[in-house]
Amino acid sequence: MKRLVPLSLAALLALAGTALATTAIALSNRALVNTADVIAIGSVVDSRVVWLDRVLVTEVTVKVEEVLKGAPGDTIVVTLPGGIDANRRIPIAMTYPGAPSMKQGERTFLFLNRDEDTSRLMVAGFSQGKFAINREPGGEDVVERNLSEIRLVNGAGIVRGSRERITLVDFKREISGYVAGQ
Repeated sequence: MKRLVPLSLAALLALAGTALATTAIALSNRALVNTADVIAIGSVVDSRVVWLDRVLVTEVTVKVEEVLKGAPGDTIVVTLPGGIDANRRIPIAMTYPGAPSMKQGERTFLFLNRDEDTSRLMVAGFSQGKFAINREPGGEDVVERNLSEIRLVNGAGIVRGSRERITLVDFKREISGYVAGQ
């Protein structure tokens, strides 16, 4: 009987990883452009965790360096699901598997939707609309997105997300073309 409990616990933990995976409708880059209210490139300059009703969110302030769609201004505040409230007697954290995240100083390429109820800007397609911009050793900027923690629903069924990488110049050219075609 003692051996049965650890085996049952191991099976439960294995299933929990699958049960906690996020599933989202797969969005092409064209679909991201079509649904986004704002498309911008910028750097994270600040973040803070706040309560919205009974849900923790992280508000990230991004200094805008370039706008491809919309008119967001010099800075924008992006609301991300989850966060940690460490100021409570017993700290509380809320996390969402596969949710977009941003860190101080990170340079990012964002597709954002305005929430109808609150007017807050949120990443389009859950984490599909957030790309990190990194500089290669040779000095070229590349755009990267890691969707490996989420499952995507597309015409073929449900597939695991993947990692993508493209030069910033090529990605901007592609996205600008879609914006011009709207």
